[in-house]
Amino acid sequence: MEFLLDVARRTVEAAGTASLVTMDETGAPSSRSIAAFAPDDDFARFVIGSNLQSRKVDHIERDPRVLLTYLDSANRGYLTVVAKAHIEQDSEERHSYWVDRFSAFFPGGPDSGEYQLMIVVPERLELRSFGLKVPDTPTRWSPVMLERGGGVAWTQTN
Repeated sequence: MEFLLDVARRTVEAAGTASLVTMDETGAPSSRSIAAFAPDDDFARFVIGSNLQSRKVDHIERDPRVLLTYLDSANRGYLTVVAKAHIEQDSEERHSYWVDRFSAFFPGGPDSGEYQLMIVVPERLELRSFGLKVPDTPTRWSPVMLERGGGVAWTQTN
């Protein structure tokens, strides 16, 4: 399992940015490129800084289902995170996830009423990386899938 999570980490690092898909007010998917913070060590959550005025905030408040997809072109791989998200307004958390380059977008800093965090809590990870041999045979057409076993540990389900 640690090998698969390591490949997932490497995929996130190689990608740099992700595609975030939310559901809009009509129920249609809406995609955009985002820069998320690195996930925590056990992939329990991803954190995205966002503007309170953003469409993605409205979408998540209406429907928490999201997808994050990271593309690692060099290894011909991807990680898709099937998740639920919520908006976090805790001031301490906002300070923990603040970087100086955000000042251009949020002149009021992390205490700005505009700056919010989106917390993405994965339910399933879908992983594929030809360069890193996941899955271990190139003729397998489905990704390796990991799910949270009882919400605690990741378990491979296929």
